[in-house]
Amino acid sequence: MEPRELIQHFVESMTQLMALMRQETELVRNKQYDQVERIQRHKVKLSQAFETHQRAIKQNLSAVETLSAEERSELRSLYQVFRETLSENMLALKAAQDATDKMVNLIISGVRKARGLPDTAPVQTGRKAATRRGYGAYAAAGGAGQLMSRTL
Repeated sequence: MEPRELIQHFVESMTQLMALMRQETELVRNKQYDQVERIQRHKVKLSQAFETHQRAIKQNLSAVETLSAEERSELRSLYQVFRETLSENMLALKAAQDATDKMVNLIISGVRKARGLPDTAPVQTGRKAATRRGYGAYAAAGGAGQLMSRTL
């Protein structure tokens, strides 16, 4: 591949990925999470293309040397904007994840409170938790559910 063509593919993949990350960031900020999953699949593909082109540039640094000083400066500026866009995207996704974690913890706390369990009670996960059936799946440890099962 010609050096200029290599640079062009790199720039195209970077700008496409940047545009998609900006779109994803806006969706997350507007809490349109139902549309984020579709974008993330496309983002993975663009990220792979970007990584491939970036690796090709690193393996052929002489391609960058074919650029004029002005073109190299533009490429550095574009890459800086890309890094800023990436940071904004990561921060938006992290904020959404943190908000989701808080909501899940509030729900868990509410369920524990409704069942009369202390906040420090261990959470059962995995197969043992999934195998509890009927009223036993809803009973608090040592609560009415166990009393009922002993009397029946």
